[in-house]
Amino acid sequence: MDANDDSGFFLFDPSDLPGAHEYRAKLARHRAESRRRYAEYLATVMTGCGDVADVSERAGIVVDALTVWRRDPSEEPCSCSCHPRLPESDFHEYGFGCVCMQSPEERRRHWDQWRADLDEYWNSDEGKRIAAAREAEEAALEAWLDVHPEVMVTSHGGTAPEQWSGSVDGRSFYFRERHDHWRIELDLRPTGRFVKKWKGGDLDDESRFEMVETTSGDVIAEGTTGAHGYGETPVERIEFITDAIRSHLAPEQCTLHIGAARDDLAALLGASLRWCPACGFRLS
Repeated sequence: MDANDDSGFFLFDPSDLPGAHEYRAKLARHRAESRRRYAEYLATVMTGCGDVADVSERAGIVVDALTVWRRDPSEEPCSCSCHPRLPESDFHEYGFGCVCMQSPEERRRHWDQWRADLDEYWNSDEGKRIAAAREAEEAALEAWLDVHPEVMVTSHGGTAPEQWSGSVDGRSFYFRERHDHWRIELDLRPTGRFVKKWKGGDLDDESRFEMVETTSGDVIAEGTTGAHGYGETPVERIEFITDAIRSHLAPEQCTLHIGAARDDLAALLGASLRWCPACGFRLS
């Protein structure tokens, strides 16, 4: 999915997707049934520890009943995600310091501090080295694009996901890679769905968002980052994207396997053609 051609921060609301109403209704039923079952289970557990006078001990019994699940008969801990579990890191102070529990003023202070820390890092020696390396990579990309005017890049960047948009030989594309899996969409078209795009400023200020229509295209190639030629630098990546798109378009532009040229080649070889020797298109 690509919201226009420029990169930014988007809030996606799936409420307008096909089947969204049925999905929400199903989700509500599952949540209600889940709550009923666990409430029933906890009622049994609390009845069994009714003679425990110490409040802390009783609370510990209840917490363990919810979060400690063991395989039968080995008694080994079960880590299946279907069981409730406690946080396994101190992220957001084990959940008690999550931004959802903060006031708008606290969230704003947290955001301002995060930006200040980020600025401090990029002004450090390490940050400057990384920035210089990125600037060199961007300069190399610009130089590559200058000698390949048939390829245009309107936006690119990110790591999770990494995203590119632009055009190759006049055909618009969108590239996305996340968790070592990538895909390329070609000939982007409006979807009729909209997302909220952040324009900068206060995240709690609704006026700092605008609605933009998303686009999508036909997925013409996908794979993993282990694909041959995937590369590491921006130049290697745009070369990979361009080659994938042109490999897909080659049969459309090839004239060898069309009409009289195909018949002449078959007559010369004395056999019918199964594959086009020029573009690799399967003929039979």
